[in-house]
Amino acid sequence: MLRPSRMKKIQILALEGFRYQVIKRLQALGTIHLTDYSEKLEDPTWKNLLRPHPPSLNIRKIAALNIAINRLLDLFERYDPEQKEGFIKGIFAPMPPKKIETREIYGKELINTVDDIIEKIEQETEEPVKELEKIEQEIVESERIKALLDLILTLEIDLADVGESGFLSIFLGIMPKEETDNVRERLNELTEGNFYLGVKETSENKLVTLLVCLKERASLVLANLRRISWEKIEIAGQQGTPNEARDSINKKNLALVEEKTKKEAIVVDIAKRWRDELEKYRELLVTERQREESQNKFAQMEHVVAIQGWVPENSAAQATQVIGEVSNGACVVEISEPEEMDDVPVLLKNPKFIRSFELLTRLYGMPTYNGVDPTLFLVPGFLLFFSIMLTDAMYGVIALVLGLLLVRGGGKYNIFIKDAGVILSSAGVATIIIGALAGGWFGDFGLKVPVLKSMQIFDPMVQVTTFLLIALIIGLTHVNAGVVINVWNRIKRRELWKALTGNLWFLFAQPGIFFFLVGYKSVGLLFIVISLVLLFLGHKAMAMFQVTGFMGDVLSYARLMALGLCTTGIAMTVNVLSDMLYAGSSIGIFFAIVVFFIGHLFNFVINAMGSFVHGLRLHYVELFTKFFESGGAEFTPLETRYEAVEIK
Repeated sequence: MLRPSRMKKIQILALEGFRYQVIKRLQALGTIHLTDYSEKLEDPTWKNLLRPHPPSLNIRKIAALNIAINRLLDLFERYDPEQKEGFIKGIFAPMPPKKIETREIYGKELINTVDDIIEKIEQETEEPVKELEKIEQEIVESERIKALLDLILTLEIDLADVGESGFLSIFLGIMPKEETDNVRERLNELTEGNFYLGVKETSENKLVTLLVCLKERASLVLANLRRISWEKIEIAGQQGTPNEARDSINKKNLALVEEKTKKEAIVVDIAKRWRDELEKYRELLVTERQREESQNKFAQMEHVVAIQGWVPENSAAQATQVIGEVSNGACVVEISEPEEMDDVPVLLKNPKFIRSFELLTRLYGMPTYNGVDPTLFLVPGFLLFFSIMLTDAMYGVIALVLGLLLVRGGGKYNIFIKDAGVILSSAGVATIIIGALAGGWFGDFGLKVPVLKSMQIFDPMVQVTTFLLIALIIGLTHVNAGVVINVWNRIKRRELWKALTGNLWFLFAQPGIFFFLVGYKSVGLLFIVISLVLLFLGHKAMAMFQVTGFMGDVLSYARLMALGLCTTGIAMTVNVLSDMLYAGSSIGIFFAIVVFFIGHLFNFVINAMGSFVHGLRLHYVELFTKFFESGGAEFTPLETRYEAVEIK
């Protein structure tokens, strides 16, 4: 509990014929963290015995199948979208995750089955999808032409005449109103006066133009007019007046939409029949790919495969037994202790309740294998600091309710939400206790009730000096705990010199100062001398910075008082404002209630966030720096994880 789980090195030699069965059983067991043989193969001794295991030929095929499945699922989602839960519902009241029952399929059978299914679905979807894409393109083009027709609805012309004839070119265009004179002048130059330009104003302060010129001048005219903000309206193939053409497009669009609906129904039907199958096989393929890719870490010699990794001490015997069973005893398994230079993966080991707080430890970093897991020390400290800084029992009730809703909601299906719910509800319980002792019930609102008033033993707004003293005593205790843990850890690892010359001086300095101040000066001086000797032995020229650093660490805990007073002060201010409004008219009572609830909700949210951040900071900066060694690699076993699939 104070250290990560003890690990054993596991090395396996298996016949090539049992390779797949062994790796499949190791994945099902889920307790082996595989390591790569590549570093060992750089050693000349091992290089002569072993060679890298060749990559599996199935990896590329599995990747291609996954891409095909994702493409089909995206297609189904486009035409038959699944209902998505909102954020709030997703964390507080989610629907149970979909479970797809199936028998276990793996290896060549899985790859061939998926290949056949994808081919079948692609054949079913090919024609309707092509038709849908064609219809959608036609609708887009129709909408484009409709938008252009809307610009020229006021023109009384036959659109069939727009275009080129034997000698003339007729164009429709649009230009800014202020460019009229410029366009006419330019046309006159380009056509030597042989043109016609009809204009009509639109609602957007632009001009729709009808331009007629000689066919031989058309390309020159168009090239030059585009440079002076005149834009050609492309509506080839339309007949009748703009209004008649628009009505014709509307009728065509209705027919296209009807046809599109029919084709979409075909795709939706395919989606309903095949979506679950594709999701099932996607998960099975992910598991299969993990098996195949894990073999890239192996080594081999002749017909033997070499596998190495790490296994928790309490799972080593089971792993050995399982490997022996699956290979009919044709495997050699060696379990050994880690060596000093080994990079051992870290698996945190804590009781069920404390395990949820590992989330906060991981935010800082994983401890090293021989280091201390700080989670056990983080739990009481974080809960105490959070509750002191929030300092209101009713805010604690809110936190407790929210935490329980998370645990009973999204926490049933999501481990992160569950851990967050446990942390929040635990912090709520601690805040209820501290808040009741400090008389915090929505500030001083609840103190009007005699029973709640009788629980108060401390008034933070009156006994400010005492509050500060309590905060500093807690800080001193917390820092001392960090130093003691460091000394214990060094002694446990037989690093006696580091234990003496680390921060042990701080533990001798405190009783020295105490005895000196209470009159036992000789005893006090003895402790102080020992403290100074240890300080200068361990830190030499940096000794003074160590002293000021520890003073700053202890004083940093004054934030417990500061945030506690802040929460209480804002809560009392909200109550005063509400009382002022309540004393007025009936409308004042309404606003008093609004101010009360919104004010306290704001105070809870902002100070709960502050309590969370500063509660962690006091651990990460003031406590963990005394003993915590981060940088450990997390234990990540090869394991089977299914979200939607349920093997029967």
